[in-house]
Amino acid sequence: MTSHVLALAFLLHACTALAWPGAASRSVDAYLDCGRVRGVQRSAHGFKFASFLGVPYAKQPVGDLRFKELEPLEHWDDVFNATSEGPICFQTDILYGRIMAPSEMSEACIYANVHVPLHALPEFTDRQRDWTPGLPILVFIHGGGFAFGSGHQDLHGPEYLVSKNAIVITFNYRLNVFGFLSMNTTKIPGNAGLRDQVTLLRWVQRNAKHFGGDPNNVTIAGQSAGAAAAHLLTLSKAAKGLFKRAILMSGTGISSFFSMSPAYAAHISNQLLFVLGIKDTDPEEIHRKLIDLPAEKLSDANAALLEQFGLTTFVPTVESPLPGVTTIIDDDPEILIAKGRGKNIPLLVGFTSTECETFRNRLINFGFVNKIKDNPAIIIPPRVLLMTPPQLVMDLKESIERRYYNDSISIDNFVKSCSDGFYEYPALKLAQKRAETGGAPLYLYRFAYEGQSSIIKEVMELDYDGAGHIEDLTYVFRTNSVVEAPGATAPSKDDVKMKNLMTSYFVNFMKCSKPICEDNNSLEKWPAGDGMQYEDIVSPDMIRSKEFSSRQQDIIESFDSLTSGSQL
Repeated sequence: MTSHVLALAFLLHACTALAWPGAASRSVDAYLDCGRVRGVQRSAHGFKFASFLGVPYAKQPVGDLRFKELEPLEHWDDVFNATSEGPICFQTDILYGRIMAPSEMSEACIYANVHVPLHALPEFTDRQRDWTPGLPILVFIHGGGFAFGSGHQDLHGPEYLVSKNAIVITFNYRLNVFGFLSMNTTKIPGNAGLRDQVTLLRWVQRNAKHFGGDPNNVTIAGQSAGAAAAHLLTLSKAAKGLFKRAILMSGTGISSFFSMSPAYAAHISNQLLFVLGIKDTDPEEIHRKLIDLPAEKLSDANAALLEQFGLTTFVPTVESPLPGVTTIIDDDPEILIAKGRGKNIPLLVGFTSTECETFRNRLINFGFVNKIKDNPAIIIPPRVLLMTPPQLVMDLKESIERRYYNDSISIDNFVKSCSDGFYEYPALKLAQKRAETGGAPLYLYRFAYEGQSSIIKEVMELDYDGAGHIEDLTYVFRTNSVVEAPGATAPSKDDVKMKNLMTSYFVNFMKCSKPICEDNNSLEKWPAGDGMQYEDIVSPDMIRSKEFSSRQQDIIESFDSLTSGSQL
């Protein structure tokens, strides 16, 4: 599509249907609750599937709708062109680099991408169909610290999963200040990004059968912040009944890399107002000024705050009930878990062997060592720091220093602390809590495979042992931005085997709530899922069931003590 057509498309109403003449030879249609959409037929290693790209799932949150819960679409009469992805949401990317292909940014970014095995797509005659049981559906929530990222195919290519007879849905949701600014008012309640995700899941329920999917067999999944969001949705009354199970890759609702404290939400909102030069105290006037500002101005302010905060800015927050606002998170996630909220949702939870190595370049460019020297308390995980009385902060800092730093402030030491505290500990702790509260099984894995053509190491020009953040994702989704690039390194035989293994775990879990279904004898049996064991995935031929090691028990005890100490 040419740039002038794109520009016109962005200006039109979200439900405006765009004809796509000339694409009919490889086009494919579906009828949604809002109207007819036209996608494109594709092929992956001979397997045919259909992609419906850039499909709006709600009205675009522009103008007075900024910060509000998404509103329903209106019906369109013509055929909506769904052959190219929509714009990504406003953001400043500080991590993905060339993994994310250049894309138009817009506040009108509420689009989904639906990928369906061609044979499963319903046949229509005057909009009628024979309703047969549909395929399992994976709804994937992208990562990016709640601040950046998208559901585009550059990082989330569906080819691996869709070729195993699964429907894959990725999507954009509002990010950073647009998605998570909270003023604790009815007009800016916070958690808009999470509400977008609930809206998308409701849209999936209404339209699943039109895509050949089973609305009663939806699995939500996410990576990093997307995993944290997915876990939060398992704890939310607002999302009840919208999915059956969840897959969490390197993130949980109790992850320490962000704080859901309303105190943090108030702090960063004040920082935003300061950056923007807004000195008003009246909530109505603040709202009006934020609505009147160009989206680019808000995005620039978020970029400035990223340079202060490092990896995240605006994040989910525990909400106060507000009239006319759908509450997503009504209490601290640990409290909700202790009460048994979400315990009947089967979980597949994973972390990598050296998570924070992926952030090394960002930490260096951020000047993290100097920032620690200027403010030693920043080595305390954000979630713990906001729970800590001021008089105990230095005690917690010294406890972390003794464990990880040994009087030597360095990126190497922070990477170890970050990997343990932000990712491994929350995964282990969630498994432990599920074992204590009972309920549905939780299957845990540690991904340590060093791919011979590691996409993350190549793109980010890194060299480390083990697997870093995002590496397991590249064996579940096809990283098209890299794989399709000229001169790309071909995957090794082991890389292909690992891709087949990880996608088998995912698709099996989508079908039977287990990484290995009873009728699948080609894979070794996974532990029973009592939460205190995990699969150590070192290579396609070296996968071992293990009990928590003494080191992992020590991680749990150490970070438990930090948390308990912060609450004294």
